[in-house]
Amino acid sequence: MIHVILFTAVIALLIFVYMRHITKRRRSKTADIDSVRDFHSSYDRIRTRRDLRDKESGYRSYVTKYNSSEDYRER
Repeated sequence: MIHVILFTAVIALLIFVYMRHITKRRRSKTADIDSVRDFHSSYDRIRTRRDLRDKESGYRSYVTKYNSSEDYRER
């Protein structure tokens, strides 16, 4: 009976050590991920592209109120 309990404890300890190792490795790989910075850079790229498009074509879209039947208004 004691052998079974010791064997179970050793297996549980090995699983615990393995999971801690995997967690540390995953944490070190994802430490340089900055979601806020990525979002801001992506948004700046979209805004710059939209500004360039509007300057080239001379067309500017106007966004109206949320529940309005009119989505865009041309100049």
